[in-house]
Amino acid sequence: MKAKIILMLVLVGIFILFVLQNMEVVNIHFLFFSFPISLVLLLFIVCVIGIIIGMLLPGILSSKQKNVEVKNK
Repeated sequence: MKAKIILMLVLVGIFILFVLQNMEVVNIHFLFFSFPISLVLLLFIVCVIGIIIGMLLPGILSSKQKNVEVKNK
């Protein structure tokens, strides 16, 4: 468990360094929309979305596995 926490802290530290080195404003093009956004904010939003998906995906996959097991019985 301690190794997992250390790895998580190292990854957060790398992410913070990466964000600090990418502070400029970029243009985002999505479908018919185009708007400027700070790269720091964009990276933060993408990171939060990734964390949320990473937390939800195991639960979704395990519930599908349980449904498959129930149907097979």
